[in-house]
Amino acid sequence: MRGILQTVVCSGALSMWAAAASAAEVSSTALTLDPTYDAGGCALVSGNGYGGTDRQLFIPTVDAYYTVKDYSSNATQALITAEAFDPNQRLLDQALAGSSGSVAMPSTTYLTAGTRVLIWAVYTGGYGAIAACQADGATETVTMRVVGEDISVPSAPTALTATALSGGAYIFFTPGAANGSAITNYQVGTFDGFLYNYVALAPADISSPIVVTGFTNGVPARVRLKAVNANGASTDSAEVTFTPTAAAASAAVVAASARPVPTLPEYLLWLTVLLVAAVGFRRNNNGFT
Repeated sequence: MRGILQTVVCSGALSMWAAAASAAEVSSTALTLDPTYDAGGCALVSGNGYGGTDRQLFIPTVDAYYTVKDYSSNATQALITAEAFDPNQRLLDQALAGSSGSVAMPSTTYLTAGTRVLIWAVYTGGYGAIAACQADGATETVTMRVVGEDISVPSAPTALTATALSGGAYIFFTPGAANGSAITNYQVGTFDGFLYNYVALAPADISSPIVVTGFTNGVPARVRLKAVNANGASTDSAEVTFTPTAAAASAAVVAASARPVPTLPEYLLWLTVLLVAAVGFRRNNNGFT
């Protein structure tokens, strides 16, 4: 099924920067957290999102794009939330930023100096099933850096819609914020039944809509986008779905390109009107001679 990504119809080619801007660190704070796993918390994972956490208050001293880097743990995940979080809502849904591998949430968040946030290390195992919980009291020491940079990866594109074509679709979108470094391309992710596989547009293109091809007519397809700048790729956009259809594509092409042609009765009507007008004009002229 999975397609080769083509460039878009009617969109401009991208001129790449000779010297692209890249992020520079303007702040870095080292933290150590010690999350302790709680099997009872795992049983309530649908409420709080995780079965064990540790957190620390963080107050940035400069305005910057903040993310967690050099994170030492594979069993836990880093999150940044507002200080006033809701303990009855999943942390993932409240996170301002997370580890770079997170999907459906940003990996970087812009914070102004003096903003009070919490930096978390959270166990992610056992979601949705008590049997998958770790032993009560499991503990891990986690180290990390909370890094502020002057510019960042772009925000994900929004408002995706799709118009089906034969073997593909037009994907329309609204660009996200460039976050200090111009967007230079988009990556298109196609779903293989387990995860999204991303391929950059070639040649690069930054205009909506783009065209994706290589799909099978009649088979539903799922697509997401990522924006790219000199600092990397954004998080995933929301998913858009479509079903390529040869008939729909043909109809769309006809509707866009064909001009209405008058029918035979219309031709006769206009011919009659013109003849009557000509005879009347000539009769009037003869009356004045």
